[in-house]
Amino acid sequence: MICKEESFANANALYTYILTLHKKVSLVSDETFMSKYAFLPWHDKVRSHVPASSDMILEVSVDTLDLYAFFNENSVKINQKMATSLYAGLMMQYDCPKRSNCDSIVFTAFSELIKLGAEYKQCVKYLQNWQALSSLRLKGILYTNMSLCENATVAEVYVCDADLKRSGADMKEAKRIMSDFLSLAHVQEVRLLKSDANNKIIKSIKEV
Repeated sequence: MICKEESFANANALYTYILTLHKKVSLVSDETFMSKYAFLPWHDKVRSHVPASSDMILEVSVDTLDLYAFFNENSVKINQKMATSLYAGLMMQYDCPKRSNCDSIVFTAFSELIKLGAEYKQCVKYLQNWQALSSLRLKGILYTNMSLCENATVAEVYVCDADLKRSGADMKEAKRIMSDFLSLAHVQEVRLLKSDANNKIIKSIKEV
């Protein structure tokens, strides 16, 4: 089972389910996850390579609602580990939840997962309140380097290798921080630009 950091919570839920079927399964990723995800059940089981004996490879999606619906449609009993993982997946997908597309369906899923035993306080503690010092340093730098354009509807955020080195964070963290700029008044789009690469646009996100 292959996953990325953004789909790690979903992979935990699916991994747990497969174990309940008494099947052999491995959790694989070529990424190093931040320590704030260590509270998830199988954080210490992640491998960097797919075992040679594997019969099948599953790539895990980032859509937690789809996975939750799959479990419900197939009458899968969701245990505490699965509920916690799905709750974390929803928090990651809907930014804890801040996004405008977080509707009643999402909040109902949160409520149902709590009833199923999700350790929601742990999810909030690590996914909403946990911040590394390097992330805070980079956030300050990005706010300093930010400029508004197109009648303040677009926030252009500049970053360079020196900024990353000075903060101790990486480009992956810069991409995470981008979403914070959508909370600025009037801003509908955020662009992350590499200032030491002719202002190349690394990523662009828009208000949903």
